Amino acid sequence: MVGFAGHQGKEYLPIVRETADVVAGVDPAPAATSLADEWGFPHYDVLGEALAKVDFDAAVVTVPHNEHFPVCSQLLAHGSHVVKEKPFAVTEHEARQLIHQAQRADRGVLTLLQRNFNPVFRFARENLARIGDPYWFSYDYHFNLAHPTTGWRASREQAMGGVLLDMGYHLIDVLSGMFPEPEPLRVHSAFVHQYRETRDRRLEDLVGLMCSYPSTGLVGSLRISRHHHEKTEHLCVLGTEGALNVTPGAATLHSVGGLPLERYVWEGPKTDAVRSMIAHHLGHLDDRSYRQEHFRRQLAAVRTIDGIYRDRSPERNALADRCA
Repeated sequence: MVGFAGHQGKEYLPIVRETADVVAGVDPAPAATSLADEWGFPHYDVLGEALAKVDFDAAVVTVPHNEHFPVCSQLLAHGSHVVKEKPFAVTEHEARQLIHQAQRADRGVLTLLQRNFNPVFRFARENLARIGDPYWFSYDYHFNLAHPTTGWRASREQAMGGVLLDMGYHLIDVLSGMFPEPEPLRVHSAFVHQYRETRDRRLEDLVGLMCSYPSTGLVGSLRISRHHHEKTEHLCVLGTEGALNVTPGAATLHSVGGLPLERYVWEGPKTDAVRSMIAHHLGHLDDRSYRQEHFRRQLAAVRTIDGIYRDRSPERNALADRCA
């Protein structure tokens, strides 16, 4: 477990132990030693020391965004499978490097994205064809934080992006699973900063996207923020024969005109989806076809997000100003 003393690591740790033996933890945080003692495994501050002293099959990685690539690259070079928190990578270049390293080592790099194991989102994917040809979607995902972002997500050097990379990765991945697209998405974006400090650090508090799929003509919008008036997530897809509405707890199919046709409700705890996700990934580490499909989908998500950030980079904007 790499990064086990953080919020996400502490959530995953007891669930990982239901499926696998945790033989060591790596985390330099002051609280890591006592947590490792509590759970009964050796603790290391530095990954290299753990690699030299511990035999293991796979590593679960939950670290700040800037550490994802170097940590995963080091693990792959050691011959370990990797099961990691999102994003798969921060840039397309890093994603392609990771895929190359994983294929060369015959190892998996699998990303922890809980919506893929939420029964509501599975119902939505399996029943999407019932609304005919999709032509429009809207996807809103908001937190209702009352104060500016804190912790490593407030650091440009560690977070490497705002809500698009952090929260938006989940949404882009959902869309990649529902609407596979051989060509890159066409995206227009608007970044908004509620706080001066996040503006100065180039960590967007809100992002709005207009997306289009060249091969099908499907278009849609995404809105993602941390400081909404309520915490909410809602996906709506309109098709030629009806509509599909999805929240984390329920999915509803509608006919043209709005009559509900079928409603699927899931009231299970979040831990059920997490448990299914971790067990599934650990059980498919040696499945090459599963790994290849995972690489394809994650590369699409990374490429989309990286492209949006690159289009909005200060260097590119400065060049546009000079050209104008």
